[in-house]
Amino acid sequence: MTLASDAIHVPVEIGDNVIIQIPDVDRAKANLRNIVGVVLQKDDQGFHKIATKYGMLDKLYCRSEFDKCKEKFLHEEDVPNTNLPLRTVAKEASIGTGQGFMRCVCKKGCMSKRCLCKKNGYLCNSKCHDSLSCNNK
Repeated sequence: MTLASDAIHVPVEIGDNVIIQIPDVDRAKANLRNIVGVVLQKDDQGFHKIATKYGMLDKLYCRSEFDKCKEKFLHEEDVPNTNLPLRTVAKEASIGTGQGFMRCVCKKGCMSKRCLCKKNGYLCNSKCHDSLSCNNK
């Protein structure tokens, strides 16, 4: 089984860029499906320490959990020295609020700080309220 796996997956070296798939439970529907990382360390058992532009991932990855990139998007010097789980990295890379969508259910036009969207610094979206007028769009 190890020989078959090694034949399918191209070996990576330290400094190579890789693509890690983000599981569906760790991302929202509109977020990225993959994240780009760089290999920082490689041990003798075949596990790799990978970092992204948001920080180092807190678990070690085996060769079957990522794919090698042909281009270099990220260098080892661009990585902050913080350990983060993949879910946090997915949230940092998202265009929204992470998992799911934030929405309010205001009925008075979202003028006060009681509006959940306005309180968190987000604009109201189509999920908030149907056809009511809104001052936070």
